[in-house]
Amino acid sequence: MTYPIPKSAFDDRLAIVGTAGSGKTYAALGAMAILLHSQARLVGIDPLGVMWGLRLLLDGKTPSAHDIAIFGGPHGDLPINEHAGAIIGETVATMRESCVLDLSQLGTKAAERRFMLDFLTALYRHTSRDPLHLIIDEADMWAPQRLMDKEGDAAKLLGMMETIVRRGRVRGFIPWLITQRPAVVSKDILSQADGLISLKLTSKQDRDAIGGWIEGQADREKGKAILASLPSKGRGEGVLWIPGRDILRDVAFPSNETFDSSRTPKRGEKRVTADLRPLDLGVLKSTLATVEAEAKENDPRILKAEVAKLKAQMAKAVEQRIVADPNAALRERENAFAAGRREGREAGWSEAWIAGWKSGHIAGCKAQMHELGAVALAVTPEAPKPPKVFYGTSNGSTAAFGTANTGSTSGPGTSRIISRNPAAIVPAPVMGKGEPNDELTSPQRRIMASLAFWRSVGHETPTREQVAAVAAYKPGSGNFNNLIGSLSSRGYTVVPLPGCLTLVKDYASLTADEACAKLWSIFDNPQRRLVEAALAATGDLTRDELAINAGYAPGSGNFNNICGKLTSMDVLRKPAQGRVAISDWAREVLS
Repeated sequence: MTYPIPKSAFDDRLAIVGTAGSGKTYAALGAMAILLHSQARLVGIDPLGVMWGLRLLLDGKTPSAHDIAIFGGPHGDLPINEHAGAIIGETVATMRESCVLDLSQLGTKAAERRFMLDFLTALYRHTSRDPLHLIIDEADMWAPQRLMDKEGDAAKLLGMMETIVRRGRVRGFIPWLITQRPAVVSKDILSQADGLISLKLTSKQDRDAIGGWIEGQADREKGKAILASLPSKGRGEGVLWIPGRDILRDVAFPSNETFDSSRTPKRGEKRVTADLRPLDLGVLKSTLATVEAEAKENDPRILKAEVAKLKAQMAKAVEQRIVADPNAALRERENAFAAGRREGREAGWSEAWIAGWKSGHIAGCKAQMHELGAVALAVTPEAPKPPKVFYGTSNGSTAAFGTANTGSTSGPGTSRIISRNPAAIVPAPVMGKGEPNDELTSPQRRIMASLAFWRSVGHETPTREQVAAVAAYKPGSGNFNNLIGSLSSRGYTVVPLPGCLTLVKDYASLTADEACAKLWSIFDNPQRRLVEAALAATGDLTRDELAINAGYAPGSGNFNNICGKLTSMDVLRKPAQGRVAISDWAREVLS
C-alpha cells in the first residue's frame, strides 16, 4: 500500500487530528520515516515519549537506518531538564542532523512549557534558514484556544508558536501539528495549515472544528457524509484534505517499517520492551558536551541540595558566632541605630544651618536698607558651606554641635551660638563645572546629576520623564515635583518648554565612557533585553520582530509597557507606524 500523502505535499504545513488510539501519531511516524529516507532535516517534539521507535525496525531489536539523535526521555542520548531549552534550541538550529525532543520526563506541564518556550525562541533566532520540518505532537499543549495565564510562559509560548506557524516559512520552518482535540487548538494557528489529515473523531465539537474547511472544498452533502463517517473510522483510516492540491478523499495509512513505539498494549498483552544502542554523536559531541554541562548545572535536584548545604553552613556559622559572643548581635543592632541617628543629625544640622543663615541675611539686609532709605530688594547670595558637625556628651547623651567661625565657643556638652551677621560671613562661590556643592541635599544632587547626564549626551532640554528615569523617581510624584521646585527657586533649573527642564548652572559633565555606563545602569533587565535587541538590528524593526528578538510575545502587555517606558525616555523611536528603532543618540552613547 502506497503512502496516502503525496510527496509533493510533504513540504506543506499539515495538521494531523484524531482521537487517542486512532493512529495519528503512528501515521506521523510513518511520514517522519519517509522524510528521513529523503535526507530531509526534522525535529520531533515528543511530550509522550513515543518517537524513539524510529531508531528500530518492526521487531524492536534491529537498528533502522535512521540515526536520529534523541534528547531526553528514557531512551535519550543526552538528558535534558526544564532549564536546558535555550541551549538545546541553539544547538539544534545549527546542526545538520535530525533529532527528537522527548519531554516525557520533565515532570510537570509548567516545566514542559518553560522548556518549549526557551527552545522555540532559540531555534527561531539561530535557525540556518534551511528547510526544517517541525513535527509537534500534542499541539494543544503549546497553542491552546483558551489561555488561562495571559501574562506568563503559556502566553509567551502561544505567541512563539504563532510566529513560527504563520511567519516561519521565510526562515525555513515547515510545521506539522498533531492533536487529539482540534477544537481546543488555537484557531489562529490551526487555520494556517495547508492540509488536514483527519482520522477517527467522535466529539461533535472536534468535527465542527474541521467541518467548515471540508464544506469549502466539497458540496454540502458530501461534506456531511465525510464528517458523519469520522466516528466510525478504524485505526489508521481517515480523510485527507489539501485544498491547494485539490485533494479531498478517504485514506488508509499503511504499516510502518519502524518499531511501533506508540502502540498501547491490549488487556493482558505483555508490553514489548526495546533497548537502543548508544548513538555515536560524532561531530556533535563537543557541542552537546556544553548542553550536558548546562543540564547538570541547572538540575533542580542539584540546586536544591546546594541551597540546603549553604543554609546548613550559614546556620552553623551563626550558631558558633552567638556562642562565642552572645552580645554580638545586640551590639551590631545598637551600632546600626547609632549610625542612623548620626546621619540624621548631620543632615538636619546642614538644612537648619542654611535656613537660619538665609533668615539672618534677609533680616540684616532689611535693617541696612531701612538705615539707607533704599527701596530696592537685595539679592540673597549663595549660602556658605555649613560648618562641620562634631559629637559631644551632655548628661550622658550624645549631641551634635556645629563648629562656627564666629560666635562664642565652649566645650563639649554645651550649646553653641552661631553668628547670623551677614557681614561676618563670606558667601561660598557659585558652583563651577565639576565642583561639588554641599548646599544641595542628596536627592537634589540626584536631580542635578540627571540633568548633567542628559546635557552630556546632547539633550539640553530633557523631558520630565527623562530626568525622573535617570534620577530613579516617578515623574508625577510629589517628591519629584518638590525637588524640581526647590532647585528652580535656587536658580539651578528652568522650564523652557512645557514638560521639559534645562540646567542653567554648570554641573559636572560626564565623559563618553561615563555616559555609556550611566545609561546602561538605569535599565532594568527587561528594558536591557529590548535595548540590546534594538542595538543588534542594523535598522528599524517591526514591533513583532523586536518582541521576538528580545524574547517576548508580540503584543503582550509586558512588552508594550517596556516599549512605552523606553520611548518616553527617547531611547527608542518610532520611524513609522508599527515600527521601532534605537534612537540615534542612544546608539551613539551605548555603542
